[in-house]
Parts: sequence; C-alpha cells; structure tokens
Amino acid sequence: MWLYRDDELRSDVAVKALADNWAQREDVRERFLEEARILRAADSDHVVRVYDIGETNDEAGTPYFVMTYADRGTVADLLAEGRADLERVVALVRQAGDGLAVLHAKGVVHRDIKPQNLLLTSDGLGRERLMVADLGVAKALIHASGLTDVVGTPAYMAPEQALGGGVDERADVHGLAAVAYQLLTGHVARNGGVSDLTNAKLPPAPSVFVEVSPEVDEAILRGLEPDREARWPDVGSFVEALAAAVPGAPATLYTAPSTLRQTPRAAGVPAALLVALCLVVAIAMFGASYAVVELIQG
Repeated sequence: MWLYRDDELRSDVAVKALADNWAQREDVRERFLEEARILRAADSDHVVRVYDIGETNDEAGTPYFVMTYADRGTVADLLAEGRADLERVVALVRQAGDGLAVLHAKGVVHRDIKPQNLLLTSDGLGRERLMVADLGVAKALIHASGLTDVVGTPAYMAPEQALGGGVDERADVHGLAAVAYQLLTGHVARNGGVSDLTNAKLPPAPSVFVEVSPEVDEAILRGLEPDREARWPDVGSFVEALAAAVPGAPATLYTAPSTLRQTPRAAGVPAALLVALCLVVAIAMFGASYAVVELIQG
C-alpha cells in the first residue's frame, strides 16, 4: 500500500480512485462522487475528510478523491491483535458514534459499519482518533424506504437489511453494537450469511466471554436486537448507555499503547505509474468496484 505526500497540506494523504472497469459507467461514477460529497459535507473529526477531487489526465479520466490517511490502520487491524479492554472499546464506540451522528443529521445512513470501515489515525499527541469511512453503500435516508437492494456485511448487518426494504439509522446502531461486541469479546455477534438474518437471534451476552457488568451486557445486546423497534433509537442513546455502564471511561480520545503501523515507501517511482499499477493490481486481486490507492510522490 502506498502513501501520497501532499506538499500543500504538508502531510500524508490517501487517494481513493474508481477502478478502470467501472469508470465508464455513469451511475457508478456518480455514486463514487456522491461519496466524496457526503464526506466533504460531514466535516467531522470522526468522519474521513475529503480534501480534493478530480480525474486522472489520461484517456480514461479516472475519478479520484484525496482524503485523510489512517496511519494506525483500521479497527480490523486492532482486532487482529486480540480483544480490546473495556475503556478502549467505549472510547472507540463513542468516536464512531460521533461520526455516525453527523452523517445521520445530514440524512445519510451508512449501512455497512464494520471494523474495516472504521479507520484509526494519530492526533499528534499519541492518542488515537477513529474515523468512519467507505460510504460506497450509503444512501440518503429520504430514499431509503424505496430501496430493494441488500447491502452490508452479514456479521454486522441489521436483520431488516436482509429483507431488502427500508432502513434507517437504527441499522447503523446495530452495526456499531456488533463492532463493540467483537472488540470486547473477540467473537462476531453473528455467523452465517444474509439468509440467516431472517431468523436472527441475540448472541450470548458479552459477560459469557469477558468479565463485564450486567449494564454493559444490556447496552450492547439492546443495540443488537433483531427487532429494530426494540433497539436503541439512535447512536447517541447507545453510546451514552454503554459509557454510563463504564465509570471512568475516556470521554473523548484514547491514548493507545500500540505502535504506529509502518507503511512501505517507494521513492523515485513516478506517481502516475504507481496509480496505474495499484489500480491494475487492485482490480486483478479483488475485482472490487473501488480501489484504494495510497502513494508517495517521488
């Protein structure tokens, strides 16, 4: 993975580009650009910021946007190191909740909250800051009632998403609670595929795996309720309930003990060539709609 050095910002940034095999589709291009617009409008410390948008200077005219670089990786990287302590879980959930609340206030539901879409960066004082990212499946809530497509990741997806019907911010409450559950216990809240969500049940209480209070169990399990009417009504309610169950939990940022992730650099290689190579490799390896490209300018 490559970094790009923005001389004007005097900082490392990430560049997200639309894969060539999708760049010619106007509907996909518009969805890609809409993601950039949503991120730009959010303007929150806990939502990835977009600094610039443009197209490559070649025949393809590939759209891209420049955004915050996450130097500590993602919550998925954190999970690879093992379970997190309860105070850190609260700090991360609070920050994710802050970012989601901003998106919800702007009429956007994410619909794919999972560890890979929660990025971690450092604030310069040794503290970690979480940012919500990847709105590739986000939709305006005003249009949500008319959706028929099923998007999301089954382990974190709210059961109502499996029905292909309307969703609201309670779907993101479920996703965030599922991330909290996994961070705390080391287990995913649910196994199986999308079809299994039609008969979803609550997972074992977190206290089955780790020593926590009944209040922590209650806060997380209510966030995972299969029936959205029984779920927390918004992310703020969930976050406050979880924080209230953990006296002394960090109110804002968290001083994380983990070492900053090291990223390989390739000095002297033309940036345009790196863009092309990274896009080709990403498309060949993943066949994904979007390729995330991080470069360093030689």
